[in-house]
Amino acid sequence: MEKIYDVIIVGGGPAGLTAGIYLGRGKARTLILEKANVGALLSAHKIDNYPGFLNSPSGKEIYEIMKKQALSYDVEIQEATVLAFDPYEETKIVKTDKGNFKCKYIIIASGMLKAKKVPGEAKYIGAGVSYCATCDGAFTRNRIVSLVGKGEELAEEALFLTRFAKEVHVYVTEDILEAPQEVLHALLENEKVKIQYSVSLEEVKGDGEALTSFVLKDSTGNLSEKNTDFLFLYLGTKSNTELFGEFADMNSKGFIKTNEKMQIRTPNMYAIGDIREKEIRQVTTATNDGTIAASVIIKDILTKKANK
Repeated sequence: MEKIYDVIIVGGGPAGLTAGIYLGRGKARTLILEKANVGALLSAHKIDNYPGFLNSPSGKEIYEIMKKQALSYDVEIQEATVLAFDPYEETKIVKTDKGNFKCKYIIIASGMLKAKKVPGEAKYIGAGVSYCATCDGAFTRNRIVSLVGKGEELAEEALFLTRFAKEVHVYVTEDILEAPQEVLHALLENEKVKIQYSVSLEEVKGDGEALTSFVLKDSTGNLSEKNTDFLFLYLGTKSNTELFGEFADMNSKGFIKTNEKMQIRTPNMYAIGDIREKEIRQVTTATNDGTIAASVIIKDILTKKANK
């Protein structure tokens, strides 16, 4: 039976871990998705203003204690890069490089993402470079398209593009493409599709107005330039606005706007921690946000159960 979590938390910093602790104690099935060794807390050499600690622990020490506490309440924690969301149905989907995960509530606790784009990528967004085949696939009719990345979403989006494009070139950044067998089989059987493994994207090129080609590096270090009409990327290089802006109101600096309950525009979605629009960003304010969001969600879960 397919697993559906009550809550998925995107980000394993102090805000996300605090929310996880409260949700776990409240018996909510909770998954935290985090990037390994990423976050402001982990980079803090010493913290001497966090209540309850007199010996100026490092950020990593506080993180490890919080993580251990969350795990003690049966919260699952998995390393993954979040690529996209399907947030509009009752059962929501978080798409990552490790597969797609389903839930009823989503908490965004990612901190301020600092997406490192490859040279040329930002210049040609909307002019050949895209992060969503479902959004832009219809524009690729009878054109040559390329996809670079890894994971289930890459495979599913490539298969979707075969409905429109005349050629679909899939460049996988790992030595295997992890995806459901039925999707892989459909890709391998489709004569439009060509797949190459173990490559990295080095540069995106264009004529100043539109994308024309891109440069790949293979596992031996050799560079090759590929011509294409469209380039779809699944590398985790989206900015905050590109990743969250479709379903959340954001300010000009890329912070998500919430109400006092940490709720965003889309139902059953929340934003906490440094990603949220607010005046002060400290470990203490992050844990405050996590406490509020988790408490609101637990109350909502219990209310819905009582009304069934």
